[in-house]
Amino acid sequence: MTDVRGPAVVVTADGSRTLASTTGESYKSLHGALSEARSVYLGGSGAAARLAVGSDTDVLEVGFGTGLNFLVSAAAAVARGTALRYRALELAPPSAATLRELRYADLLAPSRLPEALLAWRAGLGATVPAGWHTFEHDRVRLELFVGDAMSAAWEAGGRRQADAVYHDSFGPANAPELWSGAFLARLARLLKPGGRLVSFCVAGAVRRALAAEGLVVAKVPGPAGGKREVLVARRPVAP
Repeated sequence: MTDVRGPAVVVTADGSRTLASTTGESYKSLHGALSEARSVYLGGSGAAARLAVGSDTDVLEVGFGTGLNFLVSAAAAVARGTALRYRALELAPPSAATLRELRYADLLAPSRLPEALLAWRAGLGATVPAGWHTFEHDRVRLELFVGDAMSAAWEAGGRRQADAVYHDSFGPANAPELWSGAFLARLARLLKPGGRLVSFCVAGAVRRALAAEGLVVAKVPGPAGGKREVLVARRPVAP
């Protein structure tokens, strides 16, 4: 999700920071980056509820970006002492210097996760090599795949299913391949029964593609003061 000329840091309406690419699209909502991460992804996916009751949780994220969705999910897991296994796909992670400008350590204080993740990112070098990279903290395990999400490489180790899929790549206008019927079908097949795919995008073509894979698709209210509707698609539990 990184622009080759470098993204710019912007302050969103809830005081949290995100990045804006030179294509004109921000990584998170300008109405509130932290609000979006907590409401649309952690809450809307059901991951927050699972972690709160001590249920080990598997998450798959498309579009790791600055890592904010991961950080709020991991902080919730650590607070409850619950195991979180988090796989994420990202074409080009931002640099450690850029991430430090987002001040996530202050935003999520007293959690130690942001600084630990930042130190890990710095250790990967200026440009992160393609392939899998693992970060562990407490009972949280992040497996970050750096490369093209359209390739089959990130599924080569087996199709581990997820309780939640966070589809947080750039929108169809800037990353149409990640919203194609074929790619959405890949994501849908990775959902466990009862699992949910959540997204900021509610385009009709996206909803129809997910419904065609047997998911129950709905538009639900977005974060307060932000986007009116967001998407939740659930894999039904067999009777």
